[in-house]
This record gives sequence, structure tokens and C-alpha cells, in this order.
Amino acid sequence: MDIIAEIRRRHPVSRESISSIARSLKISRPTVRKHLKTVDETVYRRQSQPVPKLGKYKRV
Repeated sequence: MDIIAEIRRRHPVSRESISSIARSLKISRPTVRKHLKTVDETVYRRQSQPVPKLGKYKRV
């Protein structure tokens, strides 16, 4: 999340180029463009809780 904020600050405020931002943060130019296009912060939300592979815990 810090990288997204850094990209959003550098490009419009500092007038730094996309290539320069990508080089200094060691990420690809398409990734920088993608983060500049986003409006909202990305939030991960799980659709459903996965079932444990071992099943329910049983005391032995």
C-alpha cells in the first residue's frame, strides 16, 4: 500500500515520469500505470472461508 501512495505522490506532484518511478521502485511500467488509474484503495475480501483440509480438531 505504501508503494501505491508513493506512485500517486510522485507522478502528479513531483512531475516524475512513469519510467523513472518504475526504475526507482523496481516495478514494471504497466504496474505504475495501473496504480495511477485506480481510484479507490484495493481491499482484499475473501468470498468464503475455506474448509480446513484436516477436518475438525478431535482430542485423542
